[in-house]
Amino acid sequence: PSVAPTSISGTATICEGTSTTLTLVGGTQGTNATAQWFLGSCGGTSAGTGNSITVSPTITTTYYVRYSGDCNTTTCASVTVIVNPLPVAAGTISGPTAVCQGEESVNYSIPAIANATNYIWTLPAGASITSGANTNSITVDFDVTAISGNITVYGQNACGTGATATLAVTVNISPLIVSNYTATI
Repeated sequence: PSVAPTSISGTATICEGTSTTLTLVGGTQGTNATAQWFLGSCGGTSAGTGNSITVSPTITTTYYVRYSGDCNTTTCASVTVIVNPLPVAAGTISGPTAVCQGEESVNYSIPAIANATNYIWTLPAGASITSGANTNSITVDFDVTAISGNITVYGQNACGTGATATLAVTVNISPLIVSNYTATI
């Protein structure tokens, strides 16, 4: 007869879109016995056969393995594979699409990005974030050399990045300031 596997080895926490190899540990394979893998429950939906399987779940899933052969079918060992999701796509950036060189404290924001632990913003040349970096709401200063370009943002977490949102911003040129002008006639 077979003796039930005692556990399952393999990476139990993965990122969305990746895979892990699960291997049964312990137990004894009896006469004409096969290791059977299931998801959902012991004896549930078949997930494969053999001492190891490679799985790519899209959501957190529990896997079960047992031996089944001529003499008996054992109880199952199980492991739950936790799937950490990627950030979702960024929504629409809110804020002015036209500013002037030298303008300060211009606010831009985006709705919270699900599964994001960090926000990565990029700005046109001559613009800088003065507050809110790595959040979904920033304050930007456009210096006197700022030029038109795109503001972009995406969400990031330990598993990767989501799709980027973009807002085109026109930076209007400020008139030159002339000081201490003296005319000679």
